[in-house]
Amino acid sequence: MRRLLILLLYIVSTASTIAQDTTKIEIPKIISKLKIEHSLDFDSKSIKFVRVLEDSRCPTGVSCMWQGEVKILIEISENKKVIEEKELVFDSKSSSPDKAIQLLVTDQKTIYAFNVSPYPTSEGPIMKTAYFLELIVK
Repeated sequence: MRRLLILLLYIVSTASTIAQDTTKIEIPKIISKLKIEHSLDFDSKSIKFVRVLEDSRCPTGVSCMWQGEVKILIEISENKKVIEEKELVFDSKSSSPDKAIQLLVTDQKTIYAFNVSPYPTSEGPIMKTAYFLELIVK
């Protein structure tokens, strides 16, 4: 009986060690908003939301044959010197954090763009100064 009890204790202690949680922890995401004609600095690099080139997204409250898209222009700078201009296109399928576009990598961070807001409504056009680019910083 004593051997059976010792064997049972051994099995229970071994099983509890094996059953440890092995869930991987994901690096926290920081969501940031970059207003049009503004910049965000990351070490010696920066991202500037230059302008909206086109916004043909179907307004809420309206039936459209095509969902449309929004095209924007951004600048990537290093040491205050523009090193690249990028045209980004977002449609209804690409405007989620899961489908973010990588913009910039620094030693400690990676910056992604995933949406342009606000979304058009049937009430009228969006003021140029109201636009902002939604970013994820990891």
